[in-house]
Amino acid sequence: MKSLIKLLMWSGLLGAIAWGCVDNFQVNITTSKGYLLVEGTLTDLNEPQYISIFRTPEDTQFKSSDFTSSINLDRQKAVPITQAQVKLIVNNKDEIVMQETLAGYYYLPSSFKAQVGNTYQLWFKTTDGITYESSVESMNPVAGIKDMREEFNSVGIKRSLTSSERIATNDIYIDFDDTPNSKNFYRWRWVNWEIQRVCETCRQGRYYIYEDESGETGGCYRDLTLQSNDLFDYYCGNRCWDIFYSPDINILADVYTDGQPQKNRLVAQIPLRQSNPTLVSVQQMSLSPNAFRYLKLLQDQSINTGTLADTPPAPIRGNIKNSKNEEELILGYFSASSVSEQRLMMNRRNTTGGTLNGLFAFFNNRLPLLEDASNERPDIPLGICKNSLTRTSIPPFGWR
Repeated sequence: MKSLIKLLMWSGLLGAIAWGCVDNFQVNITTSKGYLLVEGTLTDLNEPQYISIFRTPEDTQFKSSDFTSSINLDRQKAVPITQAQVKLIVNNKDEIVMQETLAGYYYLPSSFKAQVGNTYQLWFKTTDGITYESSVESMNPVAGIKDMREEFNSVGIKRSLTSSERIATNDIYIDFDDTPNSKNFYRWRWVNWEIQRVCETCRQGRYYIYEDESGETGGCYRDLTLQSNDLFDYYCGNRCWDIFYSPDINILADVYTDGQPQKNRLVAQIPLRQSNPTLVSVQQMSLSPNAFRYLKLLQDQSINTGTLADTPPAPIRGNIKNSKNEEELILGYFSASSVSEQRLMMNRRNTTGGTLNGLFAFFNNRLPLLEDASNERPDIPLGICKNSLTRTSIPPFGWR
């Protein structure tokens, strides 16, 4: 499970950027059927490489995110496709078998790292015998980040699309030199680690520590002596970080800027969820022309020009196809990106309005409610920080 601490969010976590006078609008799509959802981005970073295969249930709703007009589905309702045969085809000849480590997640060997100049294709067969394959994706080189700076933005971003309340942000800007005489397509994304003090919340229940096949763990157990709306929160027994991922699509084609130095590109707006120091990984990524076009379609779909001619939003076809039925609509995209990464530890001394250890209150709009010791329960356990895609107990690289 420790390998989970470095996993990045699904590469298809979607979003939008407002251009010029274009206004964002809230997107809410309801489909009448389920779709296969396949996502994954291979990189040359020293981190686990994986893809995910899920199926959306019928009547899936694709909704806007909290911070942008991102069109994405409620992942908690998606069903993992398990026990599939999955392999990666490198340079149209070498095949690497991928292993299912978590339900719906298929990993390459830990020694694997994608390389610039290689081509990659995803192939898999589900348990019902249907085979799927992606287009062949090339990994193109990417220009390196030259410089990075951060400044506090007291105006920040909207807390939600339907609210006038705003959240202050730490804005991160970069400089880089575009490679001349070549068509370059860029994407920027970020990962943010924040200290979390509360590891568990139990509704009409109490928290207990116990042993299972993986060792010591913990969980909530229902207590009928409590009311249905009674809550108990439990502090973490060890250091714990929550992990956040960029919700926006931030892309660029150098059609009009070929070979020109790029200055002060805004690549991240990190919400001031609390005043604690925080770590951010900024990633400048290469895209293939087809991957750029796919992301641009998603970006355009989540921006409203306010005219009667606007096309109603709908799920967009990715680059995966059914080998025998090309009419099947499959969502998501498989791609390969070279990455230039820089990490920044922000002390947040330049911020105002944040609360120390305020991450729990930011999301729950209340302070923690702790269980008091009693004769029946004199020792209240501390919560275990469970490693996942969005939480880790191991200090992230670059944390100071």
